[in-house]
Amino acid sequence: MFFKPFLASSLLLAYLLGINLASVANPRFQRFFYKPRIGMGIPQNSLGGTTRSAECKVNCVKVLVPTETIPLTTAERPSFFLFVPTMTEGKARFQLFDQQSEKIYQTNFNLTATGGIIQFNLPAEAPALEVDKTYQWRMVITDGGKRNEVIGFVRRVSLTEKPPSEPIKAAETYAQSGIWLDMFRSLADAKTPEAKSQIQELLKSIKFDAIATQPLLECCKP
Repeated sequence: MFFKPFLASSLLLAYLLGINLASVANPRFQRFFYKPRIGMGIPQNSLGGTTRSAECKVNCVKVLVPTETIPLTTAERPSFFLFVPTMTEGKARFQLFDQQSEKIYQTNFNLTATGGIIQFNLPAEAPALEVDKTYQWRMVITDGGKRNEVIGFVRRVSLTEKPPSEPIKAAETYAQSGIWLDMFRSLADAKTPEAKSQIQELLKSIKFDAIATQPLLECCKP
């Protein structure tokens, strides 16, 4: 058949030219870029979103945020996104600390899905984050005898303009304002090919190329 070779050659040409296929499928879709805020660097005494476990060399848990700046949110109880490799008995403990390094919240939960990108929403019973305050969090993930520990920061800020109700447009607003966590959550909520493509490009932009194509998993309710 003529159409099969034509389709294959068209896809190859798109790949070679770097054409975003989501944009081709939906001409209204335009890829956007994340613009970090100036002056929001990670505190010097922190380890950012690094893996703390000395035993972890490959297939480690990764916090999906830029490493040079504190991830921002406008939410009282934000969402955190992590890459978790495939596990058989995944369990997690999440802890939240205030600016004085006092633990203000802790919860344990099972990882009901692994082998991809998980979303952990700070539960309703957790204290609301205050505007213009920075918090540190820690998540310890175990799988049998294996243990991964990751830590990160989050700062709640205010947004002068109300974001659009459409998730991808809202994500673009957050991206232009340097609000990584809300941008990522808006794209995850969209659940469209365009949003998936945008997530992949954003992860590549912060050097998570190997993780960019991993699936978004339904997981993690304390």
